[in-house]
Amino acid sequence: GGRHAVSADVDVHLVRRLFEKAVAHALRLQLQPLGWQVQRGRKLSWPIEQASEGIFAHVPGMQTDIELVHVGERRKLVIDTKFTHIFTSTQYRQEVLRSGYLYQLYAYLRTQEDALHMLGVRSEGMLLHPQFGESMDAFIDMQGHRLRFKTIDLTGSAQDFEWQLLNLGTCLG
Repeated sequence: GGRHAVSADVDVHLVRRLFEKAVAHALRLQLQPLGWQVQRGRKLSWPIEQASEGIFAHVPGMQTDIELVHVGERRKLVIDTKFTHIFTSTQYRQEVLRSGYLYQLYAYLRTQEDALHMLGVRSEGMLLHPQFGESMDAFIDMQGHRLRFKTIDLTGSAQDFEWQLLNLGTCLG
């Protein structure tokens, strides 16, 4: 954009965590007064019914970045923040969603659906990336869950950033 910043030798994982924290904090400020609970970094359990001895030492953990829950409306949005371009390329297509990110979000939603279904809660997921070039706000509905793919412009003002985040809660269509 038209703004300049000092380039710093920064760890990419640190930048991603800062993006996640900034999004979570802004969402908390904007959406809690509207009845939303904002949770960050919640560990999820796999719905394992039986397992062989010793396998649990090798099962990966699951931890969400951000969860928005509105008890009164029985709605839940799991937001997974990424600090990469929303698309990658393959030998067959120029712009394709990153399969690993899609699988991760899908696992968050599907592994928790039994407990939420009993409570009558509708859960949805979002991959939230910074915007590089064109903005994106698209979704697919799959097996009872909406999965949204959204970019957010980080080059605008703080007010623009807050406005974009405030509108994330309305993405639960």
